[in-house]
Amino acid sequence: MISKQVHSGSKGSVVCGAPDANCDDLDDKLSYSWLRIAIAGVFAGQGMVFSLAVNMTPPTYGSLPYLILHAGLIFSSLIVMIFLGLPLFRSTVGMFQARRLSIEGLFTLSLLGAFFGSLYSSFSGLGSVYYEVVAVVIAIYTFGRMLSERSQAKLLLESQRLRERYDRALVVDESGLSVQMPLSEVTVGSRVRVEPGAPFTVDGVVLNGVGYVSETALSGEPLPCVRRTGERVRAGSWSIDGVFEVEVRAGEGSRELDAILNTVEEVSGRPSAIQNQADELMQGFLPFVAGVSVATAIYWAFMGTWSEAVLNSMAVLLVACPCALGLATPVAIWQGLFRLGQMGLVSRDGALIDTLARGQTIFFDKTGTLSESEMGVAELLVSKKWQPERDELLGAIYGIETRLQHPVARTICKYLDPVAKHIQTDSMRVIPGQGVEASVGGKCVFIGEASLGGLEQKDADRLVVDAGLVLREGKRVFVFIERELAAVFVLRERARPKVAETLNALNALGFETIVLTGDPNPQLEIPESTTIEYGLSAKNKEERVRAAFDEGRLPLFVGDGINDASAMQHAAASISMGSGTDLNRSAASAHLVQDAIHFLPKAVRLARTIYKRLRLNLMYAACYNLLGMLLAACGFLHPLFAAVLMLCSSFFVTARAIRAVPSD
Repeated sequence: MISKQVHSGSKGSVVCGAPDANCDDLDDKLSYSWLRIAIAGVFAGQGMVFSLAVNMTPPTYGSLPYLILHAGLIFSSLIVMIFLGLPLFRSTVGMFQARRLSIEGLFTLSLLGAFFGSLYSSFSGLGSVYYEVVAVVIAIYTFGRMLSERSQAKLLLESQRLRERYDRALVVDESGLSVQMPLSEVTVGSRVRVEPGAPFTVDGVVLNGVGYVSETALSGEPLPCVRRTGERVRAGSWSIDGVFEVEVRAGEGSRELDAILNTVEEVSGRPSAIQNQADELMQGFLPFVAGVSVATAIYWAFMGTWSEAVLNSMAVLLVACPCALGLATPVAIWQGLFRLGQMGLVSRDGALIDTLARGQTIFFDKTGTLSESEMGVAELLVSKKWQPERDELLGAIYGIETRLQHPVARTICKYLDPVAKHIQTDSMRVIPGQGVEASVGGKCVFIGEASLGGLEQKDADRLVVDAGLVLREGKRVFVFIERELAAVFVLRERARPKVAETLNALNALGFETIVLTGDPNPQLEIPESTTIEYGLSAKNKEERVRAAFDEGRLPLFVGDGINDASAMQHAAASISMGSGTDLNRSAASAHLVQDAIHFLPKAVRLARTIYKRLRLNLMYAACYNLLGMLLAACGFLHPLFAAVLMLCSSFFVTARAIRAVPSD
């Protein structure tokens, strides 16, 4: 068949889920966010220095030094708000438009309170100034916003890249020519050709061809499966050795792969449990702070002077500023994430600590997560006839398999590498869907399925049992010399180190552990305390995790494949194996760098310690805010002392936050 390649012009790709964004802009946007944080930090530092000087040794009201210092502080605060605070103000406006209250409102209220209170002091010459609060609040908000946007943008970028990887097809026209076309132009019912080593980009049915197909990323099956005429294939799988002609049943937008990616993109902006808790707290706290400030102003306007009304109401807002919590809680979270990183669990998402501490269910994928990403040789049987020439036989097998890229060949080579000497192969040809035929030393060698030896599967099973094969389960790879059985390899999944101990330890910590796998025939030994559900699609996994989340169980999902990505998005937090796919790592809250899941129980204990001590910090901060607001409202807390109290509280809470993370 003649193949004609038709290439279309490259298109600019859409990035980060926004129609007007470009993938190349992601680094620029992050750099701009860091620049804003740095600028806010500079202004905050200089503001603290000059505000402290003005408050501690104030120049004569109306003098030139007074005017210069206060004008400089006012100008710097306005610059920060105009050029750096717009995202915060837009979020606050959006909060009111959506008729909800969030932590942005408290940030804005405290910021404006500090600014206008300081402005009143500057113009009246009464009280203290605290313009630096403007820069501090904006820096804290910008930092948190940057982390959220970075995570979401990276996820959407990987999703877009995956779409682009499967966005073309080799369409067979009526004359038999193969024309490469964009998937958007491929209609249902068309015929698509898939070459060895190429991906399937449509969901369809095989019209012609037979061969091995790798579906691990979609189904979780560890080894390639044979696909023949009349059988279903899906976008996202790869042909290993066969040439297939496929009738398209689902094209762009309606593939199973599209359903997974759509779920990932739609759910990517969902707030974490910590963010939801903060927003729920603000529903009552923000109106309370505003009400106390207004009530204070009204009371002192009638019972005292207008100056006292302004200063005391601003003192209420200042002492209620979220700077203490905004600094201290992230410090504890980041310290905890640093400790997790030392264990090999790398994350930038505080929701991970919340889920590890309060979650009730952990879902695991099987293949590549609880088991090694590649199978291992569990048994090798050499027939009695070939026992005297065992070394030559293994050398011939090694020489053949080293010339192949098949996953089974890699597994056998890895097993034979320490024990076999490479023997040169005279000639070789791949038999799609069955194995390989080669000539070694004038003898014909077949490696692969039982059919290469002219045997039915049941006859092959009886033959190897009679020959002394021990293992009854696993993938069998037959070796025939001149159609006579010479050896059999049994390949099985290999559990990662300490899998059983890890699952039992998590059960002892109160977690329900559930294994969700697309593999219809799991061979991995799982402790009885762990539930295993097999033969699941990506949609099935998503439904299981969504149900646990809706029940309030704060599920954690641990996986490595494309078919795990949508389930991860419906979990409270998720962990990707370091060897997982790019989409999986982008969808996850954290990565296990060395694929060492046995650290999870230790990570849970650490997170619970942090969470317990942070709750005590929150109680302290609440008591501090209430007491400070009460003193300010009663006129017992001068704005200068309110500023000092806020500063001391910030240092105290931050110190407690650092202590919240145990060192070992």
